[in-house]
Amino acid sequence: MPLDSPPPQSKSARFVRNIGWNILGQAGIAGLGLLAVPYLVHRLGTEVYGLYIIMNTVGTYLTLLAFGSGGGAMKYVAEFCAARNRRGLRDTLRYTAAIHVLGALGGAGALALGARFCAVRIFHVPAPLISTAVLVLYCAAGAAAFAALIQYATSVLQGLQRFDWQNLVSFLQNGLMLLGAVAALALGLGLPGVAGWYVALSVGLSLFALLLLRRLLPERWDFHDGAGLSLDKYAVFSLSLWLGGLASIVTFQVDKIFLARGVSLSGLTLYAVPAGLLQRLAVLPAIISTVLMPMVSEVHGPDVKDALERMYLKSVRFLLWAILPAYVLLFALIPQFLGLWLGGDFAGLSVWPARLLVLAQAFCVLNYIPHAIVSGRGRPWYLAGLSWAQAILSVIAWKLLIPHYHLLGAALGSLIAQVLPSCVYLVVVHRRILGISFGRYFAEGLRGPLISAGLLFAAVFPLHAQATGWIRLILLGAGGIIVFYASAWALLDAEGRQFVLHYLRREPRAAG
Repeated sequence: MPLDSPPPQSKSARFVRNIGWNILGQAGIAGLGLLAVPYLVHRLGTEVYGLYIIMNTVGTYLTLLAFGSGGGAMKYVAEFCAARNRRGLRDTLRYTAAIHVLGALGGAGALALGARFCAVRIFHVPAPLISTAVLVLYCAAGAAAFAALIQYATSVLQGLQRFDWQNLVSFLQNGLMLLGAVAALALGLGLPGVAGWYVALSVGLSLFALLLLRRLLPERWDFHDGAGLSLDKYAVFSLSLWLGGLASIVTFQVDKIFLARGVSLSGLTLYAVPAGLLQRLAVLPAIISTVLMPMVSEVHGPDVKDALERMYLKSVRFLLWAILPAYVLLFALIPQFLGLWLGGDFAGLSVWPARLLVLAQAFCVLNYIPHAIVSGRGRPWYLAGLSWAQAILSVIAWKLLIPHYHLLGAALGSLIAQVLPSCVYLVVVHRRILGISFGRYFAEGLRGPLISAGLLFAAVFPLHAQATGWIRLILLGAGGIIVFYASAWALLDAEGRQFVLHYLRREPRAAG
């Protein structure tokens, strides 16, 4: 079968298949990170590793200059492919490509011109490291221009629901970056060598991603010339997503600026490495939300409300049963894990900040399925409102707490900023879009996974001090996971058990 004509599948089968590809790609990246990060930290030192974090953080900032067009591509590519509308698809591709390229070039030029200002005034880099910091920021600017092309290609692939190829690109982008960084340090090239590899990888992978996309685009499918997509409609949707994305960058990245300014580059490393691990776990709910959003966009007809309710509640259960074991185990075992993984001050100074971040991320998970609903149903301003409320609360809390409590203050500020706005957001989405009560949401979405999580915590936490080596840590974690999923199986209804058995046996299911 040719690459550009995937076989028809039921929504359930596509949902599970696409999540499977995403999990496979992210698991590979996470595995490389677990192996590579200790080496990078010890070779660079906690202070210089802070510059490595800044390089990646600045790269994240520059992705904002796509102005939400990646999310616009995901929605409208999925919508026009489902409608077999050639003209609408071409308009979407044209707008997305132009915004990515122009935004990246403008941002890269501004960063290159202001590299020294950023190093000295924004990040407060110590004088001996300023020249290295400036070089790192130059390389981040150069890489950003090509990383925008990668982002363009992967957003279109997600809209096409070709998550197999999108995850290959993502795996290469993240995995090869880690491997190249390790190789550069092993060769004695230091952080400048790592930064140079960042640029070279971005150039090569952008060419690969664009060639792949050209082959996968459905030019040969039986499409018709339907109504086009106006730029203003595309821009309104994309900018609404962009406002939410901008606020998310503030919520999840600007804490590093506060720490670099108010603590030190070493303190930044002690906080950012555990935070980065937790953000890697957050990729799973983001995956499920990303896979779900184009499917929500496809839902039409007289039974839309019932279909959305079923999709929503099943997705909430699926997500929580998939992600909660990791959060519970990390909360319980974080001192032992950090001590074995990184050693040094991480097992002491990073423990309670990391635990508070675990709680913040666990609460944040509840928002991901609503994100897919509001985006897929054309109401991205709900997401923007939540994101800005979180961002504003984060900045206020960090400003007040970090000078007094340092790393713990940064984590506590993040927790506060997640909990308060999320409660309001869930109420609004449930009432205005889905029309479900909190009682039904709790009974059909939360209750089972929370019971399983409580049993896991009760089984593991009393024994966490005994996990003094990797073997004991792994065995304790494995035992806890058995408890979690045994209880989950007992709590599943007949339909859920049947779906799991069908999936494990790879048996076909009816469409719907």
